[in-house]
Amino acid sequence: MNKINKLVSIAALSALLPATAMAVPVPLIDNQVIIDNAPFYSIGAEDRLDSGNLALNHPGFIDIPYAIFDLGSISSVSSAVLTWSFGSLFGSSGPAEITGYAGNDADGIISVSDRFMGIAADTFTYSGGEIRNLDVTSLVNASLLSGQYFATRAEVTIAPDKLSDYHGGQFVTVSLEITPVPEPETYAMLLAGLGILGFSIRRRKEEV
Repeated sequence: MNKINKLVSIAALSALLPATAMAVPVPLIDNQVIIDNAPFYSIGAEDRLDSGNLALNHPGFIDIPYAIFDLGSISSVSSAVLTWSFGSLFGSSGPAEITGYAGNDADGIISVSDRFMGIAADTFTYSGGEIRNLDVTSLVNASLLSGQYFATRAEVTIAPDKLSDYHGGQFVTVSLEITPVPEPETYAMLLAGLGILGFSIRRRKEEV
């Protein structure tokens, strides 16, 4: 096999080899605040993460920051890290214990029916300025069994009727990074590429 054919074979194999698995950001497709004030519930489009979502309990209502990520056609991940960045503390009742929830969002649209979405993924006492990086790999994979949308919400754990003042703070950003598991067809392409290379090596030996 001449040098040109050898280079062509190597180039073809390189094109077929999957890239090293790397973490990639997942698109945030919507984020708003769900306002819980029974019997009134609403969506607060004015409180988005670019202006500061609130995990805030007043004596009569709760602001619940809610964010949805679109996982697209990915079927499983080997790792997933959810990041909540907490800004400033509100209220005079001291640090806020806030619980983060995560799970599947069936339709990828925020509505009041999402009020109790997900399971508790983290509880942390915030004073302001904290960044929480949470391993949600198992939660993302469980969510993918039901659809392509992964959602997270946060709220103060103390009940509003236990407060004489408001209690909570400002979440300034939320993000999700995942490492997708290569699809079976990727492995098939790799095996095909190895077969081509093996055939080329065999031909070279026969020519020698």
